[in-house]
Amino acid sequence: MEGCKKFRIAVVSVCTGLLLAGCSEPQAPKKANPVAVSVVVLKAEEIRPSREFVARTAASARADITPRIEAEIREILFTEGAKVDQGELLIRLEDTRASADLQQADAELAAARAEMESATRNLRRGEEVSEKGFLSDADLDKLKDRFNAAESRLQAAQAAVQKAGTNLDYAEIRAPFDGWIGRLNYDVGAVVSPSTGPITSVLVTDPMYVEFQVNEADFVSFRRRGAESAEAFSKSLGLYLTLPDGERYEQAGVLDFADVQTDASTGTVAMRAVFPNADAVLVPGLYVTLRVEGQSGEPRVLVPQVAVQETLEGTFVLVVDDANQVAQRFIQTGSREGALLVVNSGLEAGDRVIVEGLQKVRPGVTVSAARKQIDPQTGSLTQAGEESQ
Repeated sequence: MEGCKKFRIAVVSVCTGLLLAGCSEPQAPKKANPVAVSVVVLKAEEIRPSREFVARTAASARADITPRIEAEIREILFTEGAKVDQGELLIRLEDTRASADLQQADAELAAARAEMESATRNLRRGEEVSEKGFLSDADLDKLKDRFNAAESRLQAAQAAVQKAGTNLDYAEIRAPFDGWIGRLNYDVGAVVSPSTGPITSVLVTDPMYVEFQVNEADFVSFRRRGAESAEAFSKSLGLYLTLPDGERYEQAGVLDFADVQTDASTGTVAMRAVFPNADAVLVPGLYVTLRVEGQSGEPRVLVPQVAVQETLEGTFVLVVDDANQVAQRFIQTGSREGALLVVNSGLEAGDRVIVEGLQKVRPGVTVSAARKQIDPQTGSLTQAGEESQ
């Protein structure tokens, strides 16, 4: 009996403990840490009205190096793609034939001079004896004719020597100006002539031309300003290039030329800008984007392109409000300014837009926002100090 009593007491004690445990207050769940994101504080900057054109670069000067005589290429003295200076010897042609022609011309010139001297002496003597009546007028006329013929032959011989000397000079081909030399079209040993085409080309790439087309309506508006006003207006424009790799060319250009007629097939007018190119970054034939900016603008809010997302409902960004909670904002954007987009509606200066951590958050989530700065051209982010939460 005593054992059964102890057993009942133990069971009651266990049950009492379980009941007390079940009636105790549940423990509160641990509070999750806010999600870390990076934000950029939007600013308003002056944006000048602009237009973009597809353009192509072209050399500001070009000379096709074409032989002026028929001869064999004897020596190539340049490296393809290298820079050359004005007057630098580029190519030597075989000059045996030109030298022989010059020697022959010199011999003919010597004979013509001798004949001229003889004719001059005979005419002088004939005139002396004619005055004394010892020479008829007919014979004197013959002496004069021989003198004139000798004089003409001398002039022809002098011209032949000049031509032969020039042809000998043409056996050496020199650079017409400072520039960059292109690909070689013929090798040593090839026989070239004026009809075979250029051996190579020399290009001037500093400055560099950028050619583009504008529609005829814009061109007429430009011309309405008058010659002086149009020139002043073109100088006030800002011209910038975006290169094929997406980077912006460092130096600005100026408007240089507008054609005097339209292309009837396209309804456009050819225009040309000039850009400095001392570092030879630009090469002829590149397709680039030419941006033409007006002389004055207005403050506009800019948003990083990396922060912009799109759905079927529209374009939006995620912002962090004053309570450090994420909110979705639908926006409308305009032109691209480097790594930024112009905001037409939906955002204001001072808004904090999430640029990193977009995949980890959703509207309504509390976050820990670290402020960063963005390079307006490259889009690279740098730390700007963490905001206190």
